[in-house]
Amino acid sequence: MKNRSFISIFAILFAVTFTASSCDDMLTPELKRYSENYAQDSVYSAFGILKSLQNVGSRSVLLDAARSDLSTTGIYTSDSIKSIADFENPEDGDNKLLNAADYYHIINSCNFYMARVDTLLEKNGVPEMKREYAQIQAIRAWTYLQLVRFYGSVPFITEPVATTEQATYLEKNAPRVNKTNLADMLLEAGLYRAYELQKQYGMPNYGEINNGYSRYTTLRMFVPIQLVLGDAYLMQNQYQKAAETYYDYLTDTKIGSPNDRNEVFKVGYETNYRDGQIAGYTLRSNDWAECMKFNTDEQLFVTIGAANSTMGKMLTDVAQTFGFKTSSTVSGSSGSVSVEPNESYQQILPSKNYLSLNEQQHYCKWESQNGVETIIYFDDLADGRLYGTAPEYEFTRGEKSRIIDKYAIGSMLYSSTSWGASSNFFSMQYHITLYRKALLYLRFAEAINRMGFPQIAFGVLKDGLWRQTFPTLDYKTIDGNKYYINKKDTLGIFLPKKDEAGNVIVDSLGVAVLDTCLFADGYAADTTLIQRNVPYLSSEPKAYAGGMYYVTLDEMVRAEKYKFLSEFWTKDLWNNQELESGNFRAGIHSRGCGNTGGHQDTVYTYAKMVAKKVAANRARLNGLPYQSQVELENRLHIGDMLLTESAVLPDSVAAQYADVTRITDDEIINAVEDLIIDECALETAFEGHRFTDLLRFADHKTDAGMNGNDWFAWKMARRNNSATDDASMYDAGIYAKMQDDTYKFFQLPKKK
Repeated sequence: MKNRSFISIFAILFAVTFTASSCDDMLTPELKRYSENYAQDSVYSAFGILKSLQNVGSRSVLLDAARSDLSTTGIYTSDSIKSIADFENPEDGDNKLLNAADYYHIINSCNFYMARVDTLLEKNGVPEMKREYAQIQAIRAWTYLQLVRFYGSVPFITEPVATTEQATYLEKNAPRVNKTNLADMLLEAGLYRAYELQKQYGMPNYGEINNGYSRYTTLRMFVPIQLVLGDAYLMQNQYQKAAETYYDYLTDTKIGSPNDRNEVFKVGYETNYRDGQIAGYTLRSNDWAECMKFNTDEQLFVTIGAANSTMGKMLTDVAQTFGFKTSSTVSGSSGSVSVEPNESYQQILPSKNYLSLNEQQHYCKWESQNGVETIIYFDDLADGRLYGTAPEYEFTRGEKSRIIDKYAIGSMLYSSTSWGASSNFFSMQYHITLYRKALLYLRFAEAINRMGFPQIAFGVLKDGLWRQTFPTLDYKTIDGNKYYINKKDTLGIFLPKKDEAGNVIVDSLGVAVLDTCLFADGYAADTTLIQRNVPYLSSEPKAYAGGMYYVTLDEMVRAEKYKFLSEFWTKDLWNNQELESGNFRAGIHSRGCGNTGGHQDTVYTYAKMVAKKVAANRARLNGLPYQSQVELENRLHIGDMLLTESAVLPDSVAAQYADVTRITDDEIINAVEDLIIDECALETAFEGHRFTDLLRFADHKTDAGMNGNDWFAWKMARRNNSATDDASMYDAGIYAKMQDDTYKFFQLPKKK
């Protein structure tokens, strides 16, 4: 293996690689609708490419999970996993999880397909080939996205490779694609044309396949182009283009309708209690763990495994690596996979960092009875998603350990007698989720936050984006020398205006005139302007819970310029009147922390959480102990008011905060980004995104003038630390390695 050259990547690509599925394979399409040879050839080629995705889908999950700050290794961890987890920089091909050839096999299959397909052909007037061509472009783009995530910089090949000579030439001369040019090169190679075709004709749908256990729609086995392109734009720090692309997908599909979208933001766990004491937890049909199942609209892009080897490739390696022994049974043409926790299989476990992050969350239970509102926080419960991601299990030796069960979901996550009790039955998930709705909304929040809209981005986490969760933005035409006043500013903080003598200015009704963020004192300076359109917030959010009361007039006015933001409060697509009449739905954070929306959760608020993250970052930069970090956090806000550079403090408290360094706009955006990073961990842990998510966020920070590389190294070096440990505590060895790109990316094989 040590003598392998880069050309070995193409070892399986020298011949034409239109990989037709075996007639006995689950990925053999039903061709009743495709009697012509061209259609049969095309569909077999497409399904052969889907079959190749099986080889890289589960591997992408394991490669990321092994390196994540959310995971650690154990006594049964194999050398292959251990070398990756410890960043020993194993060479491609020397580790069973590292084989770039599998990715290039998909790419070459796509290249051959696109070189041969005739997109002008139709079947009964239906342009099937155009749909399929667009999707093959999307799959090739997705595959390059994975290569750049894991290898950093790779050859960009868009022509079919059929000979050794051709492969040798491309090894030396093919252009390289990396995070800085990925979107541009994909678009130039045909992805934009594919996007136009997808917009016009939709996605391919070849009905269902039977994996031996159940039937699965093929529609979810294809990747929407907007998701790939949006992720590529994020890699290039092109935030507006990313947000536009994600929003285009939201409005292009059912995901945008209120009824469907409710599934994304359902409160994850309902807590039953008596006399204020926990009596137990109940797994609901709308429970967060259901999100990982195939038959929910949460799934956007998956790869399917067979129920037994006679039906095709079985995708059991992820469940096995996380600690499950699997066995397959066959009965005629049917089969099933059973799973059983076994500590000797457990190679990747939740890290102390991940468990501590969950424990830092507060579960909020809000209710109203007979007009009396009650808020209860179950501080010992932690984030409810922990029990759906890594429940405790008592192994045969009598020892309890948390086991990652996202790919073998436990059917009883809770009991009536103990906290987060062990699941006693697990069921195999036959698919690997490659993209789901919550991830899409988190990426959208990531993009708009870096565009300069941190309050709305936080709203994705806390409240969800509906018309009813936004305040109402209106305009009033006023005389140029007068000042229109709303009764209350967006945070409910009264800032009375004063004249030069220090007297409070009142209106004709004797009500104190209040300041807004867009105007200065009292009267307009330019009296030559007879009239002007003045924006104001005419009402608070109509959502029953209170909605995004923290969104300011300034942010609303700036957001109005962008369709992908303003349409949330102007387009009927986002109108959900249920929110006005009862306690319905909130943001993604509610999936694990209950009633987080609006005024109901007084812990998870914009001001408090931003202050928390600003303090944490200053503690990291200045080496503050954790206790000092907490003290600083409490002094960076007063109620719902952040101590920003523009904040005006009441005279009664101004002196108490004179020594506090005010929060800058850049710090706010960075803080909200850190909250999104936490939410990514809580929601999508062990799904194949975390390590490369952190790399991308580090690039955002560097692009904004911070030392993103140092932040990334520190973040990774804290994988075995608690959130309450001093910022100066971290693994120095990992910290040093993570400063070097050699250890961040896997290395393609080189000629020896």
